[in-house]
Amino acid sequence: MLDLHHFKMPKLRGEDCGRESIRKDYLRQQGQIAVKNLIKNNFDAHYCDSIEEARNLVLELIPDNGVIGCGDSHTIFALELDDALEKKNCAVIPHTCAVNNYAMEHDSPGWKIIGNKAEMRDILMQYLVANVFMLGANAITMDGQIINIDGTGNRVAGSIYGSDRIIVIAGANKLVRDLDAGLDRIRDVAAEMNNIKYGNELACNIAGACRDCRSEQRNCNITSIIHKRPVDSDFHVVIIGEELGF
Repeated sequence: MLDLHHFKMPKLRGEDCGRESIRKDYLRQQGQIAVKNLIKNNFDAHYCDSIEEARNLVLELIPDNGVIGCGDSHTIFALELDDALEKKNCAVIPHTCAVNNYAMEHDSPGWKIIGNKAEMRDILMQYLVANVFMLGANAITMDGQIINIDGTGNRVAGSIYGSDRIIVIAGANKLVRDLDAGLDRIRDVAAEMNNIKYGNELACNIAGACRDCRSEQRNCNITSIIHKRPVDSDFHVVIIGEELGF
């Protein structure tokens, strides 16, 4: 019989046995594959290893003195662009959380309410004519398609047409195998997390999966799938090797 006492247990390489390095390599591998396929779909696509690298790239893509639209995105918030955009003399259109109907009607905590409903609509319409419109992605498929689901539609509208340049910014955690997996991720992860953010308790949060509810508070009313770069658009996609946003 084999005497196991002759074998020594290998020493552990730190608390996580190199997990963080493996995770980073995995996200880099996935991100670079997705970028390659986004480029095949005619997007200007970029992979960045870190938030700081992505921040510098995005600032290079934004012109001085520009009007900048920004969809509600915690990935973009993580880049902390405010001070740098102010130095570039850019005017930033408030993101949708500051001005949407729900925040206005329910006095959502943490959001500064700007103006009345008419002013709100005028502000959101400016997304369509900004010099640059930035937004996140709810999911990006490994073959290079971009999926977003929206409650009001201004974020999705700004991502399709109007601005001189469109920049989609996403953490590598948003990468999915295909369109079906992307829609599943949005319904069962992103939508539920956004409900928590707004303090909504909808059917998906109660059940743990989408129930295609009819609530007026639901944030998945409009779906956009950008299969390839829209004709004549200046469209950039930045994938960051971090877990960011919802």
